[in-house]
Amino acid sequence: MSDIAKGKVVQLISGGPQMSVVDVSDYNHSGKDDTAKCVWFDAKNVRCEDVFDVAVLKLYEAPASDSMRVTRA
Repeated sequence: MSDIAKGKVVQLISGGPQMSVVDVSDYNHSGKDDTAKCVWFDAKNVRCEDVFDVAVLKLYEAPASDSMRVTRA
C-alpha cells in the first residue's frame, strides 16, 4: 500500500515542485483509490491543482542542508 495520503507533501518521481495531497480517490474510475489530487504554487505564486497516479509520486524529502551535515575530523 502506498504512503501517499491526504495531507502529505509529495513530488513527482521525476522531480518538480512540492505538492500537498488534498485527496486520494478513484479519479480514473479504475475501482481503486490510486490517484491523488494535489495542489501547489507555481513560480508566480499561482495556485495549481491536478490529479496524478500515485505510482508517479513520492513522498517529498527535503534536501540535507550543508549546515546540518556532521563532519568528523
